[in-house]
Amino acid sequence: DFARRGGGVVAILHDLNLTAMYAERIFVMHRGRLAAAGSPRDVLSDDLIEKVFDCRLRVGVLPAGNMPFVLPQSAVY
Repeated sequence: DFARRGGGVVAILHDLNLTAMYAERIFVMHRGRLAAAGSPRDVLSDDLIEKVFDCRLRVGVLPAGNMPFVLPQSAVY
């Protein structure tokens, strides 16, 4: 109801899977600058996430809802 009346919520999350689950639009920051903006499906990619977080991560897509998810590939990059 709040969103339908034009309200919005700003949240700062470091859990990319929660971000993909709840956000309609995300902004990814890297070294104090905007690295990407858009829907989670458009923004979350292997290359961007590896660059920003400096570790090996893979972005997949959950079949239900076509929602992206991020899966760590190693503890050490």
